[in-house]
Amino acid sequence: MSEQPGAVVLPPRTSSVDRWFGVGVALMIILLNIIAFAPSLVDPSRRSAPLPLTPLVLVHAAVSVAWLLVFLAQTTLVATARVRAHRRLGVLGAALSAAVVGLGMLVVMAQARRGFDLSGDIGRLPLPAGVDGLSATVALLFFPLQLGLLVGAALWYRQRPRTHKRLMLFAALAGITPTPVAHLIGHWVGPQPWADALFPLTGLLFVSLIAVRERVADGRIHPMTLWLGMLVVGMERALTLVIQRAAGFRAFAQWLVR
Repeated sequence: MSEQPGAVVLPPRTSSVDRWFGVGVALMIILLNIIAFAPSLVDPSRRSAPLPLTPLVLVHAAVSVAWLLVFLAQTTLVATARVRAHRRLGVLGAALSAAVVGLGMLVVMAQARRGFDLSGDIGRLPLPAGVDGLSATVALLFFPLQLGLLVGAALWYRQRPRTHKRLMLFAALAGITPTPVAHLIGHWVGPQPWADALFPLTGLLFVSLIAVRERVADGRIHPMTLWLGMLVVGMERALTLVIQRAAGFRAFAQWLVR
């Protein structure tokens, strides 16, 4: 079969990178969650509260694991060109996403009312200057909300595969990884003054993976990736450096936990 004049043919190696990148991201996030949460479960001596976990946290953990497994299955189905099965499983993925967002917000609010996280990991992180513990905890609501917005946008653009895929990758990397990263840094680094810098650096690294994939697979970085990347990183920095320190946000946090 002859090629049309001017057609761009990607080499097989690049095509393979493009197809299996999502699977690699899913496996990386699953491994990250295992490394982040396992220490406080295997050795509970540093926990703020003893095991077993509360029913809410158990349900949240089970639903989150289910979301990660469905995300892995979805990326694998795309990589193996089983599009129909991917679309059918997408109904379950959408329902799990809504559950993860809702339960994630409930877990954050329960933590804010308690005044500490159960594992003790996040409590060892240094607070940014001018930020109290309650405001820092309530600010964590941003991440499940971000996940919900990105997944919602991905569902809206489900008929545009490349846009849908890009949004789901951002949802996984920007909406799921912040919590395990915070636990990981809190457990292994603790109250070191430079620990606060690791969180935005890891976020920037994860979001940059999408840009690197596009540069390798497509030869260029899509403008949408650049804008989404700047928005995700910029919102996290604004949350940490500006919003949490505002008197209005502090008052909102106090009202929320009444």
